[in-house]
Amino acid sequence: MLENIPLTIERLSGEQERECCITSARQIQSLLRNISENGVLAALYYDGAKDFFMTSLLEVGDKGLWAEQGADMPKNRCIAESKRITLVSSLDQVKIQFAVGGARAVTYQGYPAFYLPLPTSLCRVQRREYYRLLLPLSERLRCVIPINQPQAGGQIEVAVMDISGGGIRLSDGEVRLFSKGNDIEFVPGQTYTGCQINLPEVGKINVTITVKSLVSISPKPGQMIKRVGCEFKNLDNASSILLQRYVTKMQRLKACT
Repeated sequence: MLENIPLTIERLSGEQERECCITSARQIQSLLRNISENGVLAALYYDGAKDFFMTSLLEVGDKGLWAEQGADMPKNRCIAESKRITLVSSLDQVKIQFAVGGARAVTYQGYPAFYLPLPTSLCRVQRREYYRLLLPLSERLRCVIPINQPQAGGQIEVAVMDISGGGIRLSDGEVRLFSKGNDIEFVPGQTYTGCQINLPEVGKINVTITVKSLVSISPKPGQMIKRVGCEFKNLDNASSILLQRYVTKMQRLKACT
């Protein structure tokens, strides 16, 4: 079952920080934009991390990001005067945190905001047993979902964007239909049984998935696709072992590249 991520600052050892640190500006921007687009709350720590307030990311640019100000003006002034800001949020059950030199009080689209420079590094801290494996386009898995609805029938094949011991994230912009009818309409709370995912060089697993979240994005004008977060329900022991074997294998391959 998915859990809320406590937005406390993680104290990491040097080795832990190296393992979860991201320094690619493109990846950092992508993660922060996902947080912004998903409307995920963030804790902004200031004054030597002695205090914090809850905010949300309004926009992420090439060189910085805008966060919503609070209603407490003395606190806002203290934040603007702080020499170090740490921001903690989460994305797909993974804690995201980074620190920057400070925040500047500005306006964003006419509203009070803080402007933070884009961090040079960012940490993704996640529970080891639910390590979320991000899959590049060339290595996308496919989840075959049986559909019994009259307008669809048969089955569909949906691209898997990432996978963990707890679930998968699908892209409804990459769906292959094996029957007549229109595209599937994912609905939060809907459960699909008898799904199959083929893990290359490992084996095929049978899973039951429940739709937990939907996020719509528009990569191009006039184009709208959904990211579909799904939770595994009652994953059997054999499938769990195969899945862990596949995730471990892919981690090792990434470490060697």
